[in-house]
Amino acid sequence: MTAAEAAEGDPLVKAEAGGDPLVSGPLASGPLARSPSLSSEAEEVLREIRQDRHSGAAELAQQGAELLLEILKQCKADEINALGKALIDAQPAMAPMLNLVNHLFHAIESIQDPRTIREKGTAAVQGFLDSLITGAEKIRGHALALLKGKRRVMTHSYSSTVLGVLVGAQGIEVVICPESRPLAEGLRTAQVLGERGIRVRLVTDFAALSLVGESDLVMVGADAITLKGVVNKIGTYGLALAAREKRIPFYVLAGKEKFLPPPFSDAIRIEKNDPKEITRESVTNVVVENRYFDFTPLALITGVVTQEGMISGDGARRHLEGMEVSTGLKEL
Repeated sequence: MTAAEAAEGDPLVKAEAGGDPLVSGPLASGPLARSPSLSSEAEEVLREIRQDRHSGAAELAQQGAELLLEILKQCKADEINALGKALIDAQPAMAPMLNLVNHLFHAIESIQDPRTIREKGTAAVQGFLDSLITGAEKIRGHALALLKGKRRVMTHSYSSTVLGVLVGAQGIEVVICPESRPLAEGLRTAQVLGERGIRVRLVTDFAALSLVGESDLVMVGADAITLKGVVNKIGTYGLALAAREKRIPFYVLAGKEKFLPPPFSDAIRIEKNDPKEITRESVTNVVVENRYFDFTPLALITGVVTQEGMISGDGARRHLEGMEVSTGLKEL
């Protein structure tokens, strides 16, 4: 999904004010105020990343990678560490940012020489950035193979990768698209597809549950893949349950950069956002809960399509269990 498009409801700002952040534990205490070890230019980019409610997880990780490359030119160890933590805290729901920092810290562990840190770190970050750019195209290639002979597809929320697949597919007659309340990312998806000449059925979120059986498959994106399940827009779990009941394949498109190492998957919990996005009325004894994300168990997933090909839910679990976390990341 894309992050929420409203300007209100920054989970990190709310966390500071006593709200309910998406991430608890070691990632929830990030530097909301300006860190003395980071330049004002870096802090400005961090603020833009933190407040971004439009870009997807991979797009934000690209911005983070570009900022790290700039900091690595100066090769100040304390600033590299501070920026790594700040990037994770800026978008704690999105696994690519954490994996970017983990990749960097792995590359420079135990290195003391500044020049070597700069060289090894730059190579690691540039390699991660390149894989983000090329990975999406590889995922699209694998996913297009799944759509051969399929005429009706259901998707949910907004995913640039899924959109690329649907636009490039041949023979699709209709895409069923839930509205994705409360911010209507599904409407945005429908508009893009409609402008590309693809017929769309835009339906309410609950109506989508009864329409899963009318699709040949369901295809969604993800913000993170964890041992708890796939983190994606609220309603994904229900669609996966309906798909299992109707024996409809359910695919998730997500690069390996969205796989969240087990030590950090336990830190994720679903945030509650601004209730005014649902209603501005105040009703006695009524608490309005506005949740953007849910977890879809890996057992409900037919396959996760990565840049390396498709793996089953069990295969995703095995990959997650084998992921290593750098010492530097453990110490954040």
